[in-house]
Amino acid sequence: MKKRLADSERIREWIDFALDRNDVSYLSSMIRVRWNKRFTRRFADAAYRNCPLRGRIRISPMIWERATPEQRRDTIIHEACHIVAYHLHGLAIKPHGIEWRQAMESCGVEPVVTHNVDLVGINSLFVRECPQSSRCCVSRRKLAALKRGELLHCTICGRRVDDKAVEV
Repeated sequence: MKKRLADSERIREWIDFALDRNDVSYLSSMIRVRWNKRFTRRFADAAYRNCPLRGRIRISPMIWERATPEQRRDTIIHEACHIVAYHLHGLAIKPHGIEWRQAMESCGVEPVVTHNVDLVGINSLFVRECPQSSRCCVSRRKLAALKRGELLHCTICGRRVDDKAVEV
């Protein structure tokens, strides 16, 4: 509980930093942060409404635990910059368009679209017997298909995979 509270305070600091850098600090009290256990691929997302004025950032607690402090900070600023861009330029803009990139650059953060947190164990599983085992993995969805009797091949080396070769 204390850890989640400390994380929430740090998240709020990063949101406020992004808002201050983009001269919209008045949005701070209108942005809510939620943890979403269903996120297994996406680290976080942001949503914005202008009537009533509201922003929301949802974060995957599983990916949050694996991320470095720098990855966490950059992700929260990334999502806050979505809210900034939508607020300043309207909802018709591209999510990772020039407006969002400018907001990211105002924060001194490189405008990167995807995270690089390892998802093995959350969203995918290692193929134990693959000669390329450092790179081979199978998604949980594919594992379910495998257990139903469908054939599955490693996408890296092409070898046939059976359910005993997958590390759960």
